[in-house]
Amino acid sequence: MIEPENASATPALLEVAGLQVFLPTGQDSEIEAVRHVGLVVRDGERIGIVGESGSGKSVTGRAISGLLPTSPKVRVNGSIRFAGREMVGAPSSEWDAIRRERVGMIFQDPLTFLNPTMRIGRQVAESIPSARVDGDKRARLAEVHRFLSRAGLENAEQVANSFPHELSGGMRQRVLIAIAIAKLPALILADEPTTALDATVQQRVLRTLDETVAEMRTAMILISHDLAVVAGMTDRVYVMYGGRIVEEGTTEQVLEDPQHPYTQALLRSVHSITEPDTPLYSIPASLRRELNSEVDRAS
Repeated sequence: MIEPENASATPALLEVAGLQVFLPTGQDSEIEAVRHVGLVVRDGERIGIVGESGSGKSVTGRAISGLLPTSPKVRVNGSIRFAGREMVGAPSSEWDAIRRERVGMIFQDPLTFLNPTMRIGRQVAESIPSARVDGDKRARLAEVHRFLSRAGLENAEQVANSFPHELSGGMRQRVLIAIAIAKLPALILADEPTTALDATVQQRVLRTLDETVAEMRTAMILISHDLAVVAGMTDRVYVMYGGRIVEEGTTEQVLEDPQHPYTQALLRSVHSITEPDTPLYSIPASLRRELNSEVDRAS
């Protein structure tokens, strides 16, 4: 793997090596959804994981956060070390502690992760460690309002008293950001955080996330198929295809001088706003066959 500059001076927050994830596809069959993935995230660093649907990026993210389905048919091999602690094979209580104290998560559909029967303020409050407010209800409420405001929600008090269905999609996504940052995490995992939003709201939410992560100096993994989003918000990029990382490097290196044919094809697939009449590029079947053969050989 390519190490970031001054890697020796910056401690590794997350180290993933030889990660394999096997998912069941039938009663007696399975698929290797993630194939020998390795990556490093250092304190305060922002990395992107990019690739088309089915490339394995979201499965990688869920493995890193311990959110894969709890089934004996779901197998995880390799190593996931968080702040030096090995998490592959760790009991659910250890994963719960990591997610509760160290990792904030922002997913694509906020309605899936917000409790429809609870007011927003209570859901944000649950993310705030009790030790930080010493059981003081007023202090906890002040923290709730502070983080809702920090996530770009102007009327924090009104939002805190609302239920999820009373908010717009963009506001719900900002609530997820507030919940994620309220625990003051070491790492934020954002998996396609704005795909369900329209373009205007998407830009506002991404700007809020970008500014918040920069202000808090929090490490972030941004999982996305949108190369423009990754270009503006990350320091390094990992490109995935067929469950493997096929290219990695600084964001500037990968996006301005891509070396792997798949990365080159991804960049060609980005539609130009300045040339709207240009036909959309699709990856040729011949290249697909070459890429699939490469993946199979590497496995």
